[in-house]
Amino acid sequence: MNYKEILININKIKFIRSDFIESFDTEFKHVVESLTNAVDNDYLKSIRVHKYLTNNKKLGKVNTARYLDEIGLSETIKISELNEDLITKIAKYCDEYDNNF
Repeated sequence: MNYKEILININKIKFIRSDFIESFDTEFKHVVESLTNAVDNDYLKSIRVHKYLTNNKKLGKVNTARYLDEIGLSETIKISELNEDLITKIAKYCDEYDNNF
């Protein structure tokens, strides 16, 4: 692989990651599907959950950090570290947050 091909691949990965983060929606079903699919995606699984949830400002950073702490997670947890139960809890939080604020 030459230098130009490497740059193309890097830009492709950056776009995929950015698109994933920007497409965040607080709807329960969307959160479950996107996190479940991202857990095993080599391009997405290293994204921090806190960043994914708060980057587009649909969820507050402080409230989200507090919630992650309540369920035993830190702000630095990566998507790859999530299991089905945690994904469901996060999705419920997102859905409820959107309905309460």
